[in-house]
Order: sequence, then C-alpha cells, then structure tokens
Amino acid sequence: MYYKYTSWPFLLHVALLPLALESAGSLWVCCAISVLALAFYAALHYSRWALHQASVLTATISRKRRLHGKMLFVARKESMPDNAASTTGAQHRYYGLNGAGGVSRGAPVKLLTCLAHDRPGLALLVKKIKLVARGIFHFRRTQRWLAYWNSTPMRVELARAMPKLLPKIYRPYQSLRLRGRDRIDVLISHYDFICRHGLEPLVLSATRSPALLGSFAGKSGAVYELRLSAASPLEREGELILQLYCDQRPLFSIAFTFYNSDLHWCVGIGCLQGPKGCDAQGRVRNATRDMFGLRPKALMLRLAQELGRTCGCKKAILVGNRNRVLVRQIRTGKLLADYDDFWREMGAMRRPDGDYQISCENIRLSNPMDVPSHKRSETRKRISLTDRAIEAVLLGFNRV
Repeated sequence: MYYKYTSWPFLLHVALLPLALESAGSLWVCCAISVLALAFYAALHYSRWALHQASVLTATISRKRRLHGKMLFVARKESMPDNAASTTGAQHRYYGLNGAGGVSRGAPVKLLTCLAHDRPGLALLVKKIKLVARGIFHFRRTQRWLAYWNSTPMRVELARAMPKLLPKIYRPYQSLRLRGRDRIDVLISHYDFICRHGLEPLVLSATRSPALLGSFAGKSGAVYELRLSAASPLEREGELILQLYCDQRPLFSIAFTFYNSDLHWCVGIGCLQGPKGCDAQGRVRNATRDMFGLRPKALMLRLAQELGRTCGCKKAILVGNRNRVLVRQIRTGKLLADYDDFWREMGAMRRPDGDYQISCENIRLSNPMDVPSHKRSETRKRISLTDRAIEAVLLGFNRV
C-alpha cells in the first residue's frame, strides 16, 4: 500500500503506542486502537482514490464528446448545402435533439442514467451504490461502454429509451460462456450491426411498444401477428425479442442478438419461451393444429434463421441448458424447458463450450415427397404457411 511521506510520522507513533504503554496493563486496548487507526487511514486513502478515478472517467468522456462534437460540426459546415437551415432542422428532428423530449448535447449518458425512472428510497440508494462500485471495479470496461453510447445522438437516444441496457455488462448475458469482456464485445457488435443495416428507427420504436412486423392466417382463419420488442423481461437473453401473438396474447417468444463470432456474423439465441397461464398447453396445441402441424417454437427458430440469412449471418448459436443465465429460476423449478433436446431435433450440432450451432445459410427444408401420400397435402400447406410468416417478418424489417 502506498502512503504519502507526511503520514509516516503519524503511523509510526500509532504503531509504537503499545510499546510505550506496556506497563499500563492495557496492551490489547492499545493494539486495537492502532489497528483501527490503520484501517481508518486505509479506508480514507481508497475513498480518495475512488473519487479521483470517477472524476477522471467523467472528464475523459466529456473531453471525447467535445472533440466529437467539434469534428461533427466542422464536417457538417463544410458539406452544408444552400438549404442548410431546413436540412439541419430535419436532422435535429430525426435525432430527437429538439422538442420537449429531445436529447441535448449537454446531457450525456451516465452509468446512473438507468436509474432515472426509479422511485427514490432505500432501494434506489442501494442500486446506486452497487452501480458505482461496479463502475469503479470495472473502470476500463465502463469507460469504453459509456464512450460508445455517447458517440452519436441516436445511441444516446437508444440508451435513454432502454434503462436496463447500461448495467448489462456487469451481469451474465445470453450464455454463461460469455465472460466480462465477451459481453461488452457482443453488445457493441450487435448495435454496430443495427446501425450498419439502418435498423435504429425500428429498434427505437420497439423499445416503446412491440412493433408489428406482419401477420398471417391459420387454417381456421385466426390471425397470427409477429411483433418485435426491444425492452422486455427477456433482456438478459437477447437484445431483440420476436413474438408470435394470437388473439392479442403472446404465444411464443424468441430472444436473439446479432454479433460477430470468429470473424463471421451470427445470430445468438438465448431464450425460446412459450405462453404463461393455466391454458398454456392448450393454446400451443390449438396453434399447432391451426398451423397444419407446425409447432410455434419450430416456427420461431426458423424465423430467426431467416432473419440471420437475410442480414448476412452464417450461423445461429443456440444456448445450451447448462449455459442458461437464469440459473436461480432453473434450480427452483420455474424453468423446465429442455433446450438441448429441441436443438438436436432441429439439426443443431453441439459445440465444445456447451452451446449449439445451426446454419443460417443451409436451412433444412421439408420435402412433401418424403412423407406418406395421405399427408402430403397438409405438408404443402404447412410449407406455404411458413413461407407467408417468413415473408411477413422480412417485409417488416425492410420497411425501415
């Protein structure tokens, strides 16, 4: 431990105090006083160091934002056309920089931004202490994370729209095989992917309420809707949640994330969740019958594969049973789904890290000629329904 030279006389006197009072018969009291003095000084020293590190983090982020703002201003000024006033106004309206709910350049995203909508009280104080402690303990990771979200106005708006996004780098995410540095790489890679494909407006809309991508009809005429959500209870298992609705009630959900793995883009799937309630099994059976024998969870996996293939992903990485992040819920019996059996049934291969992998480029398709003749008509109808669902999802993504 490092101490300033001015503190050494004080520490030396405290350390020699038991020897000076040895004849008083209170040696243990003197020792306790010495230990408490040393502990107090150490706590004071580390508190000052922590405050200094926090101020350095804040100053660094502010300096980078000012530099980025100057560069952006110069670039816009050099390339500004004659109708600069109207163009600038349109850009500010698009990025949400004006208006009552806009994002100003003087309000950067901070680590405690995720607690802006929490109620004041003891619980909020505990959350703040935890976040500050994690931010100091993972200083470099936090600095990189906040700098990323403050780099553009759209990212600032996305971070403010998803309060639970900022603390994700400190908790298990999608698969237990992802460690601290892997988690932040996956998350940054996902949002870079979103920006590269121009999906920011769709994701921002999905943070407010599930965005309707499309719909298709079943055998009975019932309408099934496909919606995209970006802020839901499944945020620990994926950044985007594709949901299948029937009768305005969620039937099945799949949580996934786009990221770069081994120099190739992939779709990481962390959750495949069915309906809740006492009638859950009945609803799934009815939907399977209404979709010509197509199981809802098989449809959701196929849709995730098709989204990945359309966006240039080569494979989908599926979380295995022992890598699921909701360990406590599994131990208490709240989660009973067996992912491993279903992944193998769908043709996925087990990876050495415990997860599974399936191709997005060579998707296994059903062939009506491989089934008995009396079932070929239903197989063709099932294939046609699957194609309609795929078309609805892809059109919804391409509308942005």
